Amino acid sequence: MDVSDFLDLKKNSGEERRRTHELFPALWINDLFMQRVKEDGIWTLFDPADTPDLSDLYADEFKARYEEYEKDESISKEKIKAKELWKKILLNYFESGSPFLCFKDHANRVNPNSHVGLIRSSNLCTEIFQNTAPNHYKIKVVYEDDSFDLFEEDEDVKLDNGIIKKAKKITALDTIGGKKIFIVEKEKFEGKTAVCNLASVNLSKINTKEDIERCVPIAIRMLDNVIDLNFYPHAKVKRTNLATRAIGLGVMGEAQMLAESKIEWGSYEHLAKIDEIMEAISYNAIYASSNLAVEKGVYPDYEGSKWSQGIFPIDMANENAKALVKRGGLFDGTTYDWDKLRAKVKEHGMRNGYLMAIAPTSSISILVGTTQTIEPIYKRKWFEENLSGMIPVTAPNLSPDTWSYYTPAYDLDQKLLIKAGAIRQKWIDQGQSLNIFITLDKASGKYLNDIYMYAWELGIKSTYYLRSQSPESAFDVVDRSIECEGCQ
Repeated sequence: MDVSDFLDLKKNSGEERRRTHELFPALWINDLFMQRVKEDGIWTLFDPADTPDLSDLYADEFKARYEEYEKDESISKEKIKAKELWKKILLNYFESGSPFLCFKDHANRVNPNSHVGLIRSSNLCTEIFQNTAPNHYKIKVVYEDDSFDLFEEDEDVKLDNGIIKKAKKITALDTIGGKKIFIVEKEKFEGKTAVCNLASVNLSKINTKEDIERCVPIAIRMLDNVIDLNFYPHAKVKRTNLATRAIGLGVMGEAQMLAESKIEWGSYEHLAKIDEIMEAISYNAIYASSNLAVEKGVYPDYEGSKWSQGIFPIDMANENAKALVKRGGLFDGTTYDWDKLRAKVKEHGMRNGYLMAIAPTSSISILVGTTQTIEPIYKRKWFEENLSGMIPVTAPNLSPDTWSYYTPAYDLDQKLLIKAGAIRQKWIDQGQSLNIFITLDKASGKYLNDIYMYAWELGIKSTYYLRSQSPESAFDVVDRSIECEGCQ
């Protein structure tokens, strides 16, 4: 759902809005809109039928075309203050927890496979950022001699009588190039549907350089095998997955790792630690995929990709995010020799077009006994609700030694979550499920604006739920049933 469609959504009833959120859980926002919010500028709303090409553009191309439409007096439009629309978005976010925010320009600017497509959407949990495309139809003109031509529906076609028609208006009474038309049909060309093949490194167990170097290659190989062993509900889905061989290696157990290491959540030590860990995971994931390319071959869409040019996620990372942490190191502030890896990838290629994505891990983190994904804990002790009733739960390895390092999510300055997210984002080619937590006594329009504006400025690709909690809440209960089953 594009930002320009948001006001139509607000006019619907509560039940209609709920159904719409199920179909369009994410709201896609571009840099131009956010810039106009900052500048207190005007945002112009168009009928998508009048501006169909805008959905296929981003960054400077979108800006140029959008401003052309604003000046075009033949197109109907409505103007609104960008800040007013932004306030409505944030209010709806606070009231319902969605629609989730995705920053379209950030996602496409660092897309490793921008040479073969566009990122138009994410999955429910907002960590998968891959090329997608709708089914496409062309006009198939079949002649009496069984030859045929294919035209775009709005393509101008000159008939033998000198008349120029749109391809979709051609009939069997027309002739083209001296050939009489037998029948006019529509030819379907399938689009692209992204696929989630996910796994997560348990940071409470695997967090040293040596352990990461041992485990990540195994995880990459296993995920690559999933592509060939998977069940695909549609042929289009399988074709898309085979073209990019997309996988998503993420992390979980970050809060447990920090508590057991006696590192405060959101401290500089935390940011430096996760920067080091994510670099190690990124380096070894890319290295492992390149090794698989030698063994099994590169993915079909490899040529022309950013991978093929030796351009990695860290090379396209947001400069503001890079400035958050300054680590000393042998290789210009990093642990690994990235130039050596770039040369290897240019020579040997990549097995997988997409490699890293951080999913919510709502269920699997419980099964392995660690904290959920990248998040601070919900509470030090709380209740899990399921069909069996209320189950008391504590943070893993909760003790007098770890108590003070397990800071509940609602007690943290949420900008710290954004900072940590920006540091992780530097190293991963897709995205992360990044929740924001807020209590009613802290909630304000300014606070929400500061959080999400900061996320945009630091190059975050998306934010997941805005989880609000009333200070008068009678029970400390967490319900995981609202998460995407495939990402849990």
